[in-house]
Amino acid sequence: MLVEKLVKHYRTSGCDRYGQLNTISARQIAKTDEEMEVLKEIVRVTLVGYQYGTYEGIFPWGSFKDSNVEQMCKEAFAKNPDRNNGNHW
Repeated sequence: MLVEKLVKHYRTSGCDRYGQLNTISARQIAKTDEEMEVLKEIVRVTLVGYQYGTYEGIFPWGSFKDSNVEQMCKEAFAKNPDRNNGNHW
């Protein structure tokens, strides 16, 4: 179920004007502590700081521990309609 949530996030998440994803809040994917432990087996969850405090986050690329899940997320991101929404490169 967590893999499906993660893949859905890559397919439907909004992107910046360059077509890039921002850091993902791990609590958007894993709601309970048990789910968080399973998520940590799939991706690397790190403590991320920003101007209002810190949160457990997932960097969109390079955080995968499972190559199959990484490939599924890459394919989902390729189908994201916001990905090329005003590419400014």
